[in-house]
Amino acid sequence: MIGRVKITAADIILIVSLLAISGVWFVMVFISGEPGAVVEVHNAQGLFKVLRLDNDTRISVPGPLGESILRIEDKEVFMEASPCQGKVCIHTGKIKSAGESIVCIPNRVYMFIRSEKDKVDAVTY
Repeated sequence: MIGRVKITAADIILIVSLLAISGVWFVMVFISGEPGAVVEVHNAQGLFKVLRLDNDTRISVPGPLGESILRIEDKEVFMEASPCQGKVCIHTGKIKSAGESIVCIPNRVYMFIRSEKDKVDAVTY
C-alpha cells in the first residue's frame, strides 16, 4: 500500500519560486524580445555568411554530413532540410527575435539572430 505524499511549506515555496522564474523568463524571451535584423550562419569552418532578415532567401550551408538548407521568409529563419538523423534543428521551427538560435550539432551548423544594434551585456562584457 502506498502512503500519501505530504506537501510541506518548503515544497510550496519551491514550486511558487520556479513558477515565478519561468514567468519572468517567458516575458523576457518571448514577449519583450527585440526583433532581429541579421542572422549569422556558422558551420564547422566558422562564420559562413551574414544575411539580412528583410530579404527572403534560401541558402545551402555545407557541413560534415552534407548540405543543410536554411531559409529566410517573412523576417523569420528556419532550417528547411538537414542531413542529420534526429532533425531537431528542423523541428525547432521559425525564429525571429534577437538572441534566438537554431543548432544542428551532428552537421556542425548553427544560426544566431542579432539585432540592429549590438548591446554589451554582462555575458559579453
